[in-house]
Amino acid sequence: MKFFEFTNATFQWYVNVYLEDYGDIISPINNNQWLREEVTPLKMRLIDSFKDLSVWKGETPFLDVLSWYTDITTGDDEPKKGVTKIISKKVKDVLEKFRLPDCRFYPLVIESKDLKIINKDYFLFHMKAEKSTTVGDDIIDYQKCTFEEVTQDIEGNKSVVNIFPEGTIKTSKDMYAKKDTLGTYIFKYRDKELLRKNKVRFQNKVYKHNYDVLWGYSEVLYVSEEVVKALNSVGVTNANFYEIKENIIRPFEYEQMKNDGII
Repeated sequence: MKFFEFTNATFQWYVNVYLEDYGDIISPINNNQWLREEVTPLKMRLIDSFKDLSVWKGETPFLDVLSWYTDITTGDDEPKKGVTKIISKKVKDVLEKFRLPDCRFYPLVIESKDLKIINKDYFLFHMKAEKSTTVGDDIIDYQKCTFEEVTQDIEGNKSVVNIFPEGTIKTSKDMYAKKDTLGTYIFKYRDKELLRKNKVRFQNKVYKHNYDVLWGYSEVLYVSEEVVKALNSVGVTNANFYEIKENIIRPFEYEQMKNDGII
């Protein structure tokens, strides 16, 4: 039930594809397609976002998790659809031991012209997603979920004022429509008091799949506690894990909890 956001640490080094390869890599991902095998291994370049090599104090910039580089002035961009993550073979080897959705690991060749190094020990992890990756009806079993209405006082302290039990919200559209029925609170901004709507959030978030890696968003994966332990045990670098507030419940856990009278 414990799941974590698997994110990249803030870092000096990023990667991106060469502009001439955007049509073979970025465009298909944005169109929710798998990449063609003949375009692999994908060629990417290591980018020093600080533009100052002397700032870097680490042993190597080739850490286990790297981020996409985005800069509108140079035309660099990252994929806007699906979920992707740039990972080392070490991370790939760990993830492959767990239950994964339909996904691809595309081999990468990363070149650092500054350091005059070419590294072939990386992969682009890719999961397709037709809709929103965190609230889509194809991913979340809404009729089994429970929700909370959350308000806050003028000091910013949050509290739950209402619970929506199973079956109350049946689809993602129902969840968004529910926002129109929520209460309000006073939000203080500088010398002004503004009226704001309460928020609705998941309490028990029941997925339709029994995977250990779930769809997050952009470069963020949702991974089980077991995956986090396995990644930490091999000393994965440049990774952060933040526990997700709502209960993430997979079908087998839902049935167990129902049988035990927990939900």
